[in-house]
Amino acid sequence: MSAPSHLALPTVFLHEASEADWPELLEFETSNRVFFEKWVPARNPGYFAQEPLKLIIQGLVADPDRFYLIRNQHQQLVGRINLRGLGKEPYNSAELGYRVGEQHLGKGYAKAAVLALAKQAREDPVLTQLVAFAADNNPASSTVLQTCGFKQDEAATKTVKLNNVPLTLLHFVLPL
Repeated sequence: MSAPSHLALPTVFLHEASEADWPELLEFETSNRVFFEKWVPARNPGYFAQEPLKLIIQGLVADPDRFYLIRNQHQQLVGRINLRGLGKEPYNSAELGYRVGEQHLGKGYAKAAVLALAKQAREDPVLTQLVAFAADNNPASSTVLQTCGFKQDEAATKTVKLNNVPLTLLHFVLPL
């Protein structure tokens, strides 16, 4: 028997972050800290404490940007996803970013969450595109974006330093 050509996506729920989420978010970020630091700059150690994280969440709640927790069908926190740059020039564009906990990789949560947030973004009459970046050493992230309809914009690729090592960030665009 051959494998199916596509697998059903898992059910995900995007829950807009609130101040009440800080304990669960702190646990998620702490337990995945070493894993995340392979792909993104390390956070200030103060981030991983109750009061600073509560203040960060308060700022996120007040900001026009959107910050969501990704929950699975059992309401377990499996990742987070956000839209940044809302209300800033260019007004028709927002930057999508996400991270999924290490133990939840390869289960379709990233793809399901990106598709859900893109669908929501299409309902915004101002937005005409989403942009996203993926590190060139993280092909799984590029695959998620491309599978969700993002196209790579090679002209906008940029290089940053991660742990003092140059890292190429591939730029992707999704017309809405």
